[in-house]
Amino acid sequence: MSIIKINIFVVSIICSNLFALDGYINIGKTQTEKSWDFMPTITNSFKSSDTSYVEIFIYSENIGIKLNSSEFFLGLERQTFPKKLNLNAYTNDIEFFYLNDNQSKSISLSFSEQSADDQYIDCYNFSNIVIGSCAEARLNIINKKEKYNSLNETNIIKISGENESVKLNFNSIKGFNYLYEYNLFIEFVTNNFNWLTPVEEISLNKGSFLYNLNFRGDKLGNIIDNSLSILPQKNNWNSIVIGASTKSYFNLFNSIYLFIEPTVIFVEQDGYSQISEIPEYNLKVKSGFVYALDKIQISFFGEYFKNNLYGFEHISFNQRSEHHFNDNFGSLGIELKYIF
Repeated sequence: MSIIKINIFVVSIICSNLFALDGYINIGKTQTEKSWDFMPTITNSFKSSDTSYVEIFIYSENIGIKLNSSEFFLGLERQTFPKKLNLNAYTNDIEFFYLNDNQSKSISLSFSEQSADDQYIDCYNFSNIVIGSCAEARLNIINKKEKYNSLNETNIIKISGENESVKLNFNSIKGFNYLYEYNLFIEFVTNNFNWLTPVEEISLNKGSFLYNLNFRGDKLGNIIDNSLSILPQKNNWNSIVIGASTKSYFNLFNSIYLFIEPTVIFVEQDGYSQISEIPEYNLKVKSGFVYALDKIQISFFGEYFKNNLYGFEHISFNQRSEHHFNDNFGSLGIELKYIF
């Protein structure tokens, strides 16, 4: 049974028993725009990014459950083909908690699924030659094999991606002075990418006329091989993430608080064929202001990532994008939490 189906079942139970349970509902959104000059320097191809999420947590005595659903968008504009490329990814996870008697400590296990909309590319720069169906293309390749039907003869490449993860967490509330809570976790992620292009038929047939066709001093086949080698690898690989986070609150005035939430993670890629240098860790700092009433909390905050979204948005990392993960990244966000 998929996590989406489990979430629907659990939500129906929550709705029928909402007033008999304790917990909260949290709705939030973060956003980044290239035009925001006050944000950390980002790659030239970046245009915009945003994440919307809904989180529901309920508990009764020593048992709790959390549901989270989010949508991640990343828009790119480049000088070479594909000149525009969007990533839309959807995450659903479910987390099971065991809490101690006063709910100050908990151990939890979460299961997550993330999938992206297929990316269709009509033209692609294979080194110094544009192949595809756009007006700028020097060459268009169509293959009548059934497996290429989804390209509709107008697209040259289709890329798909998804991942599944399991995460173990330990959380402690009010552990030390000036420290509202801290969290330790370890996460295991299985990454699955795939791509489809009729251009690969040339690469697989090295004795063909097209493979050995000379183009600007090089074989067309060599140009294609080099370009295909930086597409996401088709073999699954695992990401292992170990991390810790803390959260502190400082009262500024009546119901207004300043909060600081740093998170550090260490990432190991197992079975991944890297092309360029990739980070071994990442640091995220989330900080802002929260207006807290008895049942309602409203937060305005900023987020800073030292190494882009590495280890936080797994769907965004593969061979095509890995060279961007030594760059900083930042976003602004808002949250509304209702406590019941």
